[in-house]
Amino acid sequence: NAGHDLNLVNLPSFVAGIPALKEVSIGHALITDALWLGLPETVKRYLKAVNRADGL
Repeated sequence: NAGHDLNLVNLPSFVAGIPALKEVSIGHALITDALWLGLPETVKRYLKAVNRADGL
């Protein structure tokens, strides 16, 4: 488990830099973004950010 101050900007490079990473804590940033973007769009963007970092 890792994470503090992770967001859509820094999440892809963080995940890419730690290949064995299994979990990140992004709750605060996710909820903050959801206030502006809506929860479904925010979740979509975070999944895209993580998958981009994993090369998926």
